[in-house]
Amino acid sequence: MSARLFALVACVVLIPVLALAQGNPTGAISGKVTDTGGLAVPGATVTASSPALQGTRTVTTSESGDYIVPFLPPGTYSVVIELAGFQTQRRDGVGVVISETVTVNATLAPSAVSETVEVQASAATEIGPALTVATTFKASQIELLPVGRTLNSAVLLAPGVQDNGPGGNIMISGAMSYENQFLINGVVVNENLRGQARNLFIEDAIQETKVSTGNLSAEYGRFQGGVVNMVTKSGGNRFSGSFRTSFANDSWGSLTPFEGDAAVDKTVPTYEITFGGPVLRERLWFFTAGRFENNEENLTTSYTAYNYTRKDDEKRYEGKLTYALTTKHTAKAAYTKRRLDTINNSFGTIMDARSLYDNANDEDLLSLNYTGVLTDSWFVEGQYSARDYAIIGSGGRLTDIPNGTPIWDRSRGQARFNAATFCAVCGSGVEDRNNWNVLLKTSYFLSTPRFGSHTLVVGADLYRETRENDNYQSGSNFRVQSTGAVINGQDIYPIFRGDNTTFIEYLPLVAPTQGNDIRTTSLFANDTWRLNTRLTFNVGLRYDRNNSKDQAGTQVVEDSAWSPRLGATWSIDDGARWVANAGFARYVTGMSTAIVDAGSAGGRTATFSYFYQGPNVNADPTRPLLTAEQALPIIFGWFEANGGINRTTRNAPSIPGVTTMVGTDLVAPSSTEWTAGLVRQLGSRATVRLDWVHREFTDFYGDYRDMSTGKVTDPTGRVYDLTVVGNTDVANRSYKGLVAQASYRSSRVTVGGNYTLSWLRGNFEGEDTGSGPVRFSGLDQPEYRGESWSYPTGYFNDQRHKVRAWVQYSVPVPEPLGRLELGFLERFDTSDASSIDGTIDPRPYVTNPGYQTPPSTVPYFFGDRGDLRYDNVFRSDLSVYWGKKIAGLGGSEIFFRGIVTNLFNHSAQTGGNETVLTRTNDSSYQLFNPFTQTPVQGVHYDLGPIFGQPTGVGDYQAPREFSFSVGVRF
Repeated sequence: MSARLFALVACVVLIPVLALAQGNPTGAISGKVTDTGGLAVPGATVTASSPALQGTRTVTTSESGDYIVPFLPPGTYSVVIELAGFQTQRRDGVGVVISETVTVNATLAPSAVSETVEVQASAATEIGPALTVATTFKASQIELLPVGRTLNSAVLLAPGVQDNGPGGNIMISGAMSYENQFLINGVVVNENLRGQARNLFIEDAIQETKVSTGNLSAEYGRFQGGVVNMVTKSGGNRFSGSFRTSFANDSWGSLTPFEGDAAVDKTVPTYEITFGGPVLRERLWFFTAGRFENNEENLTTSYTAYNYTRKDDEKRYEGKLTYALTTKHTAKAAYTKRRLDTINNSFGTIMDARSLYDNANDEDLLSLNYTGVLTDSWFVEGQYSARDYAIIGSGGRLTDIPNGTPIWDRSRGQARFNAATFCAVCGSGVEDRNNWNVLLKTSYFLSTPRFGSHTLVVGADLYRETRENDNYQSGSNFRVQSTGAVINGQDIYPIFRGDNTTFIEYLPLVAPTQGNDIRTTSLFANDTWRLNTRLTFNVGLRYDRNNSKDQAGTQVVEDSAWSPRLGATWSIDDGARWVANAGFARYVTGMSTAIVDAGSAGGRTATFSYFYQGPNVNADPTRPLLTAEQALPIIFGWFEANGGINRTTRNAPSIPGVTTMVGTDLVAPSSTEWTAGLVRQLGSRATVRLDWVHREFTDFYGDYRDMSTGKVTDPTGRVYDLTVVGNTDVANRSYKGLVAQASYRSSRVTVGGNYTLSWLRGNFEGEDTGSGPVRFSGLDQPEYRGESWSYPTGYFNDQRHKVRAWVQYSVPVPEPLGRLELGFLERFDTSDASSIDGTIDPRPYVTNPGYQTPPSTVPYFFGDRGDLRYDNVFRSDLSVYWGKKIAGLGGSEIFFRGIVTNLFNHSAQTGGNETVLTRTNDSSYQLFNPFTQTPVQGVHYDLGPIFGQPTGVGDYQAPREFSFSVGVRF
């Protein structure tokens, strides 16, 4: 037996075929056929058919009675099991979902006279008993609920998922928001820097979305959070399609309580078209789709309540061909194109119109896929994909000091005004963020009489992503951090003080980009071992090797890691009404482009920060106020007259390629996961599932700058302290989550919901809105920091409770009136955890051990990390769907879909100003020794004058909104 397995594995490793690994958006049906005496039935024919499948798929049971039908597109299947001398069994309504194997066992009774026994299986629910902690949402289900039809809307409906990342980015199972994997039709659509999914889909083309949050097999890699799989439609044996127009209008909804909130009274239509069908029945299908939107949305700046209209002109196109060379060999080709032109875009928290800019996004996605069934036991797969993404013209278009210099208000959380962030006219003005992926896999189904069946998988995954940009931070190459600002309506007057609370920052590009090159080569093996009808094991191992060059063309990363994946599923009773599972896994994320480029001179800007020590500007309330355009020449006149960029800096400069380098032993961060779960099937209509997920994260990116890292000299002879980017476990992060899911379906009612109880704790958040991934600073000049107050352990991004509960009801109406569906969704989210922290100057209390430039500011937590929380959020949403068949048009249907979100207009404050005043931004406060003293509020620090108050409409829960769509399906 062992020799046979060894020979088999050796053979499949050597097979030189392209094949798909983690991205395959298909499922499988597997099971065991026995007779009434419990003996295996070999040679039985198992046939699967579905409108989603070209032709039928037929296999024969092994000597042990086992079988598997692979590569089945998601859909509802009929399974027929037959053998001469036995009664034929037929199972209808077998639901196949993405990346899951559905078990269909059968017991055949002998029959002198042939007859058919039909067993009606229940429709697939969104909750399965499989080892993986996952939830699947069909587009048809989403259509009848008050939920957005986008990928993110489905993902956020799942348990274990929050939008608590920077800027509302998606976090899964406690990982950072850039550490998830998003796949559309098996293709990676993550944006390179912040890791969020690109909108490379058309809503009416979506078939279903699966969200996997724990216990994933070795076929999946380059993530620490979760994996999201979306599959779109592929056509069929009959022509079908749709035309939908969706309407939205700012003025149809309510306003937030924020003073100055307003709406644009303009109805904005979005058009969606889909069309697909056969070129050759059962052989060649096509599918096409388009989406066109010219949206206008009212937005309000923070603090100043300036209203402006953002305009997005967006076009998306999709085309797909599916060709069955034979019933066992299928090839697919898909292409998606998206173009978005935006007027009045912005970056960060802005306070005025001068911070707005126009830009465009241009991207496309290509995939080629092949699946082949060589025998009833041997399968191969293959996929190539490429995503190209260009960001065009982001940032300001003025380069002089008065008009091209952004100002950040330090008293208001560094809110921005006066000029746009970035520069659209510096360098090429284009940023490219691309990837390509080749996936390799071969599978073998091994059935044994004594040791059950094995689905053995061996494969390779070759992934490459590139980023090419000259990252100018402003048009003038300067930025000013003001002490504060006087706001009079929508007029902003910067306050510049000469007491070391205003900073002038110089941000020159170090060298032009050559583009980075981040590659991960992965090998994996996985065995799904079904020992018997009650016990199944998953044994997997993944190997990832990273090889990365930065935008200067310098090799900076070359590492490798092993990831074991182990799990077991046990059907506690013979009818599989109770199923228990447990698992252990290690996940290794991919290398972050922000970290790879940390020491790169190519395309990066340096940061030189200087204290402003000249005359005060706008600090005397008795004198006339000066605008930014008037005030900037004053402080820069002083700056140039006093050494300019050759002055002493306020802290150690950051000069990529000079003061910062990536260490030679950098590795990708990883996490260890333990899971345990219990699933209860309640008849054929209801499922309840409970899962526990515990993760510990390690190998964070950090900055090392101490006496051991040494010093460097730039070409002019200036000496700096060297920062080395490496891994550290001084930073810590852990996640514990308890997830409960339930679903019930009857002929008229669908009830579902989930609850997440979670704890996210540590001392390192690891990302922010401006930069995406950031590095741990606790080891950067550590003599000036204390763990208990500079990087304490506590809660962050921690949403303790999350509830989603929904009901969909088919209203009984007379048939001539069509069909009427009502959907209701209740949401509850406890507040995210944040902290009361500011910055202090530790230099007077530390003897400089020899640094060229000690830090003038370091973080200080005034209280426990995570002890600041805002309001909990309740929201009730309602949907109405009406459809009417059109007589004589072959089942065509006209429809109306209306949605009211936040039906009762519940208001909740979800964020606010968190400025803490200390001596570093207000000279009226006293210094204190952080190593020996406990600061006193009102003496050493205080909360800002509007601390905790909302600064804009984004600090409130979205108010009541109404939208609707009308269309036709055929």
